[in-house]
Amino acid sequence: MLIQYLVGLCCLRGDPSAVDITIGDMVFDQAADKERDVDVTVTFVDSNNATTAFKAYEVKREGTPLDVAEVEGLCLKFTDMPRITHKAIVSSSGFTNGARSKATKHGVDLYTLEAWSSPLESDFPSFGIAGIPEAALLFTRSLLVWNDYTVNIVTPGGPPSFTVEADDPILTSTGAAHPRHPRFGDYQEELLLRSTEVLHKMDPALTVFRTFPPDLKAWVSHGPGWPHTHTLTISENEAFLRLAGRLLRIETITINGFLQWTYSRERPDFCIMRRVADEVAFAGALVAPGKREGEMFAFTISNSETAGVHLIQLKEKHLNVIRRLKLDLPPVTPVPLPEGEATQ
Repeated sequence: MLIQYLVGLCCLRGDPSAVDITIGDMVFDQAADKERDVDVTVTFVDSNNATTAFKAYEVKREGTPLDVAEVEGLCLKFTDMPRITHKAIVSSSGFTNGARSKATKHGVDLYTLEAWSSPLESDFPSFGIAGIPEAALLFTRSLLVWNDYTVNIVTPGGPPSFTVEADDPILTSTGAAHPRHPRFGDYQEELLLRSTEVLHKMDPALTVFRTFPPDLKAWVSHGPGWPHTHTLTISENEAFLRLAGRLLRIETITINGFLQWTYSRERPDFCIMRRVADEVAFAGALVAPGKREGEMFAFTISNSETAGVHLIQLKEKHLNVIRRLKLDLPPVTPVPLPEGEATQ
């Protein structure tokens, strides 16, 4: 799913006049007489609010190059979708020679999503930065963390005092293991993340971040710590503890401790999307996975003076299927340091 998202972000940079980029769009298949999924679609609209172009990208992440049979199947799928005016296939593993010939015959463009090690000035001369990506685009992750904390749990109707260990089970209302957080230790880590995701956008965290910026030359640095208390209402999680022989819902938690910004230089992945026919660069990306499943930071560029800074967090329902997720993010001035990302 994140590979589809990355291609969508590259399209956002590579198609600057696009007005709508959708992940997992449904497009009508004339032969099948039903709507079918297309991984990434890009729509252009003219001044009269009429659709003037409609691009579709199928994204494949295979262990081997896409062969002629796989590409032929995708080409036939496109053929039965008359709304699509521009058709493309993106592969992170390349294409066989037969697949390339088949795509050319059907008028389908091929793109690769590959590791990026060539100089920025040769791929994107208008971007204004020279050197290989790893040296020219430095990435420092800014994290707000809890230190020396305690977590107080409120379960209405429960005993006035109790202790929960990291290995204690989290249950559903029926007494079954909780499907998302079966152990309290895992659940607590999730709640600490939720807390810092809220607090990093507020004072005093913002003021501390601005007052004590990271040392960009150091691999690891820290800001000063400060005492804080944060209460979260979590009853919607339907998380229960078995206390004194009863199943009790966890309504709220209160975290008491010290907050601190930590900064660390990281080595993200550098990817570039190229058109196979002429090896021309379409868009490049600096990509770093987050602390959670389905989380990704991406810094995307094309042959222009602007870049995109994106923090993606797929919701739980999107980890299995993505439908009609819009990528409608304004371009920003290229800054390799992302805004404060929150995690524990």
